[in-house]
Amino acid sequence: MKKILIPEELFGLKSHGLEEDDLADRLNSRYTVRALVLCILIILAKTYVGKPINCWTPAQFQKPHNTYANSICWLKGTYYLPTEEITIPDRSKPRLSYYQWTTYILFGMSLLFYAPKIFWHALTRQSGLDLRRLTKAIKEDIKGDKGLDIVKKSLNSYLDYERGRTCCGGQLKNFNFRLVILYFLIKVLYFINCLGQFFLLNAFLSFQFSSYGFEVLSHFFRGGDLFESPRFPRVTMCDFMIRHLGSNQHWYVIQCTLPINLFNEKIFLCIWFWLLVLTFINFISIILWIISMTRSARRRDLNTYLADDSFMDYLHADGYLVFRIIAQNTDEYTAKQILQHLYEKRRTIV
Repeated sequence: MKKILIPEELFGLKSHGLEEDDLADRLNSRYTVRALVLCILIILAKTYVGKPINCWTPAQFQKPHNTYANSICWLKGTYYLPTEEITIPDRSKPRLSYYQWTTYILFGMSLLFYAPKIFWHALTRQSGLDLRRLTKAIKEDIKGDKGLDIVKKSLNSYLDYERGRTCCGGQLKNFNFRLVILYFLIKVLYFINCLGQFFLLNAFLSFQFSSYGFEVLSHFFRGGDLFESPRFPRVTMCDFMIRHLGSNQHWYVIQCTLPINLFNEKIFLCIWFWLLVLTFINFISIILWIISMTRSARRRDLNTYLADDSFMDYLHADGYLVFRIIAQNTDEYTAKQILQHLYEKRRTIV
């Protein structure tokens, strides 16, 4: 019988960490979060170690005035003025102020990517099966069978409990999808989060981020000036007022450079493309898991280990899901040992 390929095996990747999910989930909760944290550190380093803004000030300004101008333009926000425009616009022009909040935006994104993993871990523990603890038990006892025995006993207890809970009038219900539904709910959360990030960034960045990548590609293929970026401008304008004695008020309009936008532009461009790719991966992962959880697919998979179709009804959908997650995070030998143990346990019951 040909073995059904689950999402992780399609990519030829196995987990070597203490996991309770699959590759697509880890791309969301582990690798994306790590990348966002790295981006946060880069922005923080540029903000607090380097100079995120430099303004050209009038000749009469001395060093304290220059420091103040840089500070107020950073806090107040600047506005973009294309190079071909000569007339300075009035002070009602919308301000660019996202660069002060970049680290908070990235931190919020990382929390949203990590949240589904926390929910899944909490839900599996409440179900009576701590998948992370089970995979950890196997991997920390590589040369012995203690970890494997823990997994066997835990799965036995879980299946016995579910068997007693679902028995009705002497008949065993063959379909138990409680954990399956929860797992697919987590996967849908990953998908919604990925897709929703586009719209959240539309609001936080105050421009149409959802079309940002297409705009950059179009600008690039048209041979436009890559230095001139209206979304993440390097050169901006800033105006501020200095109060003197009495009613004297002096407005200054100065030009500033934002070196930090060199990083912001590339970071958010990478984020745009990664969100697009990750949304697609999450969607494909959901489809593949739906296929792998069908009755015929589960039968084909289990038949590669055991030639007994009736065992599938004993394991039911939830048990198969747990077995598959443990198997893909350990190895095929461990998976076979677990199934053979459960099979022998089933034979003693019937």
